[in-house]
Amino acid sequence: DDPSDKPPCRGCSSYLMEPYIKCAECGPPPFFLCLQCFTRGFEYKKHQSDHTYEIMTSDFPVLDPSWTAQEEMALLEAVMDCGFGNWQDVANQMCTKTKEECEKHYMKHFINNPLFASTLLNLKQAEAAKTADTAIPFHSADDPPRPAFDSLLSRDMAGYMPARADFIEL
Repeated sequence: DDPSDKPPCRGCSSYLMEPYIKCAECGPPPFFLCLQCFTRGFEYKKHQSDHTYEIMTSDFPVLDPSWTAQEEMALLEAVMDCGFGNWQDVANQMCTKTKEECEKHYMKHFINNPLFASTLLNLKQAEAAKTADTAIPFHSADDPPRPAFDSLLSRDMAGYMPARADFIEL
């Protein structure tokens, strides 16, 4: 969780660390304050200290009560960085969960989750239906089609060598 990914505090320009405050009345752009500036009652231009506000945090469960949203994001990022199956490296990058916890949680919620499986199946079926309408069927043939022996085209093509894209010169 890189603090430089978030906008700075409008009061002191420091990087925002969770939890932080978002003014519900100011914006756009959103007006963010660190907890220190908020408790001091920082005001700036149209922003007043008595405005309603939201507490911004990712410290809440999403898929599992023992995993926070921040940990879910860290797990997905660690799997992307370390590769699927490298659970010890994933756990080392996460710092808050063991190798076994990471593997069990990822497999349960992201691989074996019936909700995701049905969504992926629907996407595959939609893609197959889309290509079925536009695809040209391929039929294997042992011998390519040739003009009839006694036709004008047969006489014009006499001596043509398709592999060389040239005619025999006599």
